[in-house]
Amino acid sequence: MIWLRLFLGLVAAGLFLLVFGPVRLLAKYRGWRFGRNLPVVFHRLLCATLRLRIRRFGRPSSASRRLIVANHVSWLDIPALGACEPMAFLAKKEVGDRLLGRIVVALQGGLYVDRLRKRAIPQVNAEMALRIRAGDPVLLFAEATSGDGNRVLKFRSSHFEAIRQAGAGVDGPAVIQPVFLRYCRIAGLPVARVDRPVFAWYGDMTFWPHLRGLLRAGAIVCEVHYGDPLPVEADSAGKPLAEATERAVRDLAGQARAADLDGSTSAIPAGRETG
Repeated sequence: MIWLRLFLGLVAAGLFLLVFGPVRLLAKYRGWRFGRNLPVVFHRLLCATLRLRIRRFGRPSSASRRLIVANHVSWLDIPALGACEPMAFLAKKEVGDRLLGRIVVALQGGLYVDRLRKRAIPQVNAEMALRIRAGDPVLLFAEATSGDGNRVLKFRSSHFEAIRQAGAGVDGPAVIQPVFLRYCRIAGLPVARVDRPVFAWYGDMTFWPHLRGLLRAGAIVCEVHYGDPLPVEADSAGKPLAEATERAVRDLAGQARAADLDGSTSAIPAGRETG
């Protein structure tokens, strides 16, 4: 039954890409906003297939220029966040090595970065700034790696320059929106430390064994906590921005865990919003 569900879900997602992918790509090429929400539908299909349920707390900022910065736990972070709102994201170059990865990144409007080529960072930042100025929020995993979700790792400042460039000389606010991702339930039970390899993606894990374990574990609940946006000034520097954003994400982590201990949160299906 599990594998039938996966097969049917992947078929539905594949048909969606086949039918609507070219429409979205054409709209992007022509500079149209048409089809902007298509990636959200695609990610919600993936979440339903993987039995990944999303709790969303807080709301996306309405600022016209926005860099979304989140902690990084798993490859599941992309469908979890993509199911909440339209956004582009910064992907490692290796993601584009496979056809499916290239298709998803193209549909999402993603950007690639080669983390081994530091000289390419200014060009990537300039591309991010152009995308943000065009009104597309860009997602950055500032830890630059994934962890087990037990703690927030140190944020790297390399790509915070992009939001400063996006706001420079333009009217209207440019902001960083901190986001904390927390995988908190598996098959209806609270997550223990021993459960973290089920959803977390780190170390030398390989994809297919990880996916098999994920599907066998049962439904997973992921909390997506949106924090208050942090304003970015024209003279803002990357390192202080990274430090302030890291503190904000850590604060969200503390609030999320405290609320869970109080029993004040409840799971909702992917795509629905908290009140």
